[in-house]
Amino acid sequence: MTVETEAGPREPELEADESAPSPKPRRRRGRFTCFIGLLFGIAGVLAGWFGKLWIAFDVFAQFANHFWLIALAFALGFVMPRARVLTALAIIIIGMLVIGIIPQRNAATYPAPGIQAPAGTRLVRIMSFNTWMGNAKVEAIAAEVERNDPDILVLLEFGPEKRALLDRLRGKYRYQEDCVHLEDCYMAVFSKYPIADSESHAVWEGPPMMRVTFGNELSGLTIIGAHTIRFPYLRAQLAQLGHLGDLVRRLSGPRIVMGDFNATPSSRLLATFEERSGLRRLDGWLPTWPARLQIPQLAIDHIFASAEVKSVEPVRIGKNAGSDHFPVVVRVAIPTPL
Repeated sequence: MTVETEAGPREPELEADESAPSPKPRRRRGRFTCFIGLLFGIAGVLAGWFGKLWIAFDVFAQFANHFWLIALAFALGFVMPRARVLTALAIIIIGMLVIGIIPQRNAATYPAPGIQAPAGTRLVRIMSFNTWMGNAKVEAIAAEVERNDPDILVLLEFGPEKRALLDRLRGKYRYQEDCVHLEDCYMAVFSKYPIADSESHAVWEGPPMMRVTFGNELSGLTIIGAHTIRFPYLRAQLAQLGHLGDLVRRLSGPRIVMGDFNATPSSRLLATFEERSGLRRLDGWLPTWPARLQIPQLAIDHIFASAEVKSVEPVRIGKNAGSDHFPVVVRVAIPTPL
């Protein structure tokens, strides 16, 4: 009914319950979205476990931490009274930032904090760095190597554009080996200690690799640099790591294997290599890739060692020096000759 006033006719006011939209449908949509997100996270975790049966599913295991983060975020969002989806997304973003930033709080530096070598051992600092084929910043790479000052260094994706490093670092690293002459074997080893023996393989059952063995000064230490194939060739990658593990187990004396494994600690791929090689992984869970935004998410660069090699500090990352990977650096104790 129209109400007459001095100012003229006026329409009747709508009641509050007719004009205000109900928040209930929106809340239901938020809760449903969180429920789907929770299912997605749990499905990713379960799919990773199936990788133990079918290697194709191992790709999900590579992201196990992220799937757990997604599941936790949407579970918390589901129970929030409001802003459920926004809360879940905020938790995911914060979680990914934490994953990428925390490792850099303890980044490798030189000179490093003083550590006494255990009795009967010698401290040796080792470094593995996938420099990325598209990275031509030779001076930046050299500066990062000099900043960390490793005793033994393995560079991966060491293409012809980086051969200038051989002369650039020769003053500090007199002993050098590389396999650039082999097709698809882009690696180099730099050492302050004399190299007694070396070999390189590009096309064999295992991944491209370089082996260097040292003399009595390091008790016959063997170091292998390796770079495996990656997704989607998971079956070939599993075979590569199995053959590399068998080769390492046949070697004697202290052994270290390091490089880009293109596999995270939660994967069947790394578990297979550890089992077949008899080595233990030193780096725990340390994200090294991708490095472009300085918040790496996946731990795919690793250092493994035999029982004779003692870990005396946590593995740390360095600066990426133009690469899409961060280097990994650690000091270990090598038995001294009797």
